[in-house]
Parts: sequence; structure tokens; C-alpha cells
Amino acid sequence: MDDSNGSNVFELESTDDGEFYQAVRHSIMAMLVTVVLYMISYVILRRFKRPHVSNISSEDITEATVYRITVCLCSFTLSVSLAASLLLPTSIISRELVRHWPSSYYIKWINGKLIRELWNGVFLCSNLSLFVLLPFSYFFLESEGFTGTKGMVARIKETFTVLVLLSFVTFGCSLLLSKMVTSDHAPLTLTLVISTLFSDKLVNTPWFMYSYLYSMTSLLGVAVLLVCTPLGLARIFTVIGGIVMKPQLSTSLDEQINTLDIEMEWIERSIRSNGVSDEVLRAHVVRLREIEESVRGLKERKAMSPWRRNTMYPLTLLLLLFITGLSVFMVILNVLKLLLGYGPLPGLDESFDKEFLDSKYDSYMGSLGAFVEIGLVCYILIASLVGFYTNKNMRWLIPKPKDTSVTTIIINCVVFLVMSCSLPLLSATLGLTRFDLLGHYRTVEWLKNVNVILVYNVSFVVLSALCLVKKVTTAVLREVVYSWERVRRIVFV
Repeated sequence: MDDSNGSNVFELESTDDGEFYQAVRHSIMAMLVTVVLYMISYVILRRFKRPHVSNISSEDITEATVYRITVCLCSFTLSVSLAASLLLPTSIISRELVRHWPSSYYIKWINGKLIRELWNGVFLCSNLSLFVLLPFSYFFLESEGFTGTKGMVARIKETFTVLVLLSFVTFGCSLLLSKMVTSDHAPLTLTLVISTLFSDKLVNTPWFMYSYLYSMTSLLGVAVLLVCTPLGLARIFTVIGGIVMKPQLSTSLDEQINTLDIEMEWIERSIRSNGVSDEVLRAHVVRLREIEESVRGLKERKAMSPWRRNTMYPLTLLLLLFITGLSVFMVILNVLKLLLGYGPLPGLDESFDKEFLDSKYDSYMGSLGAFVEIGLVCYILIASLVGFYTNKNMRWLIPKPKDTSVTTIIINCVVFLVMSCSLPLLSATLGLTRFDLLGHYRTVEWLKNVNVILVYNVSFVVLSALCLVKKVTTAVLREVVYSWERVRRIVFV
């Protein structure tokens, strides 16, 4: 198709046919994104889930079917979590593409309506996954059928019965809480909390509890991010330090290799001897494999150039320290903006939802600033996950390849869904990007309270500073000075 025909297609947007073509394009894009993310999520779960062994009996076939259905629902939930975590980066990249190539045929299909529909779709699917699919997966996995009934249909009936009862309880709590808040004898503390987080118009509606549930879930998500992100910012240095090679001289590597070779020879002589028990023999074989892997890694490090071997670790730590300092600095600037009344609160700029592709919402540093914002958002998500899973009370949730139960997978899906869906709210609250919230994300009630936003920003800065000063600064400076001295002796002496 030539460019003139392509232009004619996009010029039809104002007509009924153009709206139809646009809706078809948007549906195809949403379907492609869903299929790709679902396939990625299913591959990830296949790597970690524990294989299910079933026999030929009907009960085992039913268990296998329930197991597969639960895994499929968890895969969909994980795909929604991935989509939520990619909302901000893809939206910022799309805006930059539209700005730089507005007349390109391959870019014209990206418009504000498509991006807004993707935000609304992720919002809807996240609520569906959190309040329907994941509870259904858990109850369906744990169900056995009513007394005297067995089989797939019985388990489905029990699961739906539990979900319906849970919905009635939720609706009843909504009415009860609404009446308690609006009555003249309502508890003062409860009234203050509800009035701070929600508007009076919403409280008087019968669907208050459902909005209350999502708002509380999002508030819980950003609270978890508030605790986990500063911890992750501090602990990510330790995690990266275990991945990236620490600087070592070639002579030190030779000494380690020689020591391991001597231990390997001793183990081989012990294995060849006849007076070794089976238990000791198995221990020797395991240790021998560990030594072989260690020797292989040390030889790979020795084969690297001295410059790469001695500078990669300090440069990586300096890069992490720069990104961490930049993120804290941007939050401090956001606190100053809130105190001085410069700029609207997250989700309150009505023109942004319609004109977010306009140049007035660009980053202060142009395209470079946009990519810096993307890096900060991704870094905050990684740091929050590191902070959550490195907590000693949450380490039991860390997935193990081929050895993770479905119940643990469901819990991990809940955690990742709550954190990823709260990431756009966190970024908007902390002012990490100039890209504001879109679609139904703008309807979260507690975002309209300046006191909540200000307290959250100040708490993030204080916690991040405490964690960095206590766990990182001294160790990082010691490592940087030590590495610089070694490099200086190698290069200049």
C-alpha cells in the first residue's frame, strides 16, 4: 500500500467508516497484546509450577482439570500484572513516537483514544482478576463439592456459591458502613478516615463498598510500595553485588583456582578409595560438582580484560547510586511543588486526559528526560520487588523452579498484581513522571487529598534516606575507594 492510500485510510477517522476502522484496529491491538502477554505469563508459570502427577481414575482426572484451569487463570492474572507494569513506559514511548513522526503511516494508528482504552482495559481486567478470578482460582482449587456430590460440576457449584455469599457479605458491609458514616451517631475516627479518603457523594451510594474495596486495595498497594521500595533501594546494591563480579587481581584468581584444584584432587582420591560410605560418597560427588562450577567461573573471569574485570563492579554501583539519588531528588522536588501549590494533584488535570499527546506535557529534558522517567519507573518496580522478596518474613513466597505449589503461585499473583497496578499511582503520587493518570485510574478517591499525597511523599524521602544512609552509603564508598585504588595501581604503576 502506498503512502497516499494510507493517508486516505486515516483521514476517514471523522466518518462512521473511520470510527469502525479505528475500533477494529484498537480491538486487534488489544487482542495481540493480550495473547503475547498471556503466552509469556504461561511460559513463566510453566517454569516455576510443580508438575501435577495424575492417574487414570476419575478423581485424579478432575484434579488435573482443576489444576489446569487454575494455572490458566493465574496466567491471565500475571499477563494483566505485566500489562499494568508496562502502562507508563509504553504510554511515554508512544507519546514520543507520535511527537517525532506524526505523519508516518506506521505511527498514525497510535492515538490518544487507543492509549486511553488500554489504560481502561488494564483497570477493568485488574479489578476482574483481583476480585473475581483469583478468589475463584483459590476456592476452586480448595473445593471438594458439597456433601454427597463429587466431580467437576460439584466443585464449580461450591465455588460459585462461596463467591455469591462473599458478594452478598460485601454488599451488606457497603450498606452498613454507608449508614454508619452518614448517621448522626457515627464514630468520629471512622468518619474522619472515610471523609478524608472518599467524597460524600460516593459514600451515599449503595456501591460504596466496591469503590471502597478498590481504593483501599490501591492504597494498600502504594503503602506496600512505600515500605518495600526504600528497602529495595538499599538491598538492590547487595543483590547486584552478588551478580556483578567484584574486582580481583589475576594473581588472586590463580590462587583460588589452585586451591580448588588441590581440593578436587583430594576428593577424587577419596572417591577412588574403598573405605568410603555411600553417604560420604554422595557428599563428595556434590562437592566435586560445586568445585567444577566454581573453577569454570573463575577461569571465565580470568579470561576477561583487566579493565572490564576491575571497573564493572564500581561503575555498576555508581550507576545504581546515581539512579537512586535521582529518584529521591525528584520526590523532594515534588514535595516542594506540593508545598508551594505548583501544579495539580495526580488525576485532577482534566485537560491531560484529552490532550496528553500535546507538547506542553513533554518532559523538561525532551526525549532524554522521557527515557530517564521510564528508567526510574522500571527501577522503582524492581526495587520494590527486591525489597518485598528479600524480607525474611516473605522469603517463603519466592518461586522455586519446578517446585512451586499452585497456592503459592496464586499468592504471588495477588502480590504482583497489587504492586504493578499501584505502580502508576505511585509514580503519579511521587512525581516521577510528567505523564499523569488516564482513564478510570483518575477516579481513585484518595488521590484528591493533598494531605495524603504530601505525607506519602515526605515518608518516602525519609525512609529512603534512612535506608540508604544505614545500609548503603558507607559500604558503597568503601568499595568505590578500594576499587579505585586497585585500578590506579594497575593502570598508573
